[in-house]
Amino acid sequence: MRPEDVNSNLNIVIKQAQELNIPVPDNICGKVRINPRPKSRFGCCKKENEKFQIEISQFILQCREEKIREVLAHEVLHTCKNCYNHGNIWKEYAEKMNKAYGYNIKRVSSFKDMDITLNKEEIKYVIKCYDCGREYPRHRYTAMMKKISLYRCACGGKLKVLKKKS
Repeated sequence: MRPEDVNSNLNIVIKQAQELNIPVPDNICGKVRINPRPKSRFGCCKKENEKFQIEISQFILQCREEKIREVLAHEVLHTCKNCYNHGNIWKEYAEKMNKAYGYNIKRVSSFKDMDITLNKEEIKYVIKCYDCGREYPRHRYTAMMKKISLYRCACGGKLKVLKKKS
């Protein structure tokens, strides 16, 4: 998708949420910021100068339009009152959007969920779940990985960090 098409998709997602009576505020910046740096985060929502700024990672522009809309919808839901985290209200709104529009909005999506093929040479670390075996590829060693025992997989399982062999 072209970066300029992302903004029109943001408007579509906002209208979809409003049609479901999801209380989307009117202070969302209409221009989505495309960030070339993140390698593992698909999107984020920040409040800047009393406006919500939605940002998506440049690498997801290769995804199908539906997948990009899912990321945008995920971030739009964070703009709603008491939804800056992934609590019960956010989950309720995500489920409404999923049922009405066939999305698969969830707290965390994987590269596989997004139909993204990773360049295996760039992956240096893998966070792996002891319980379900899910793997989270990483390009760099992060602060989270230093304290991996404080984090859990989406299934609730314990995580471990594996270094890929060069």
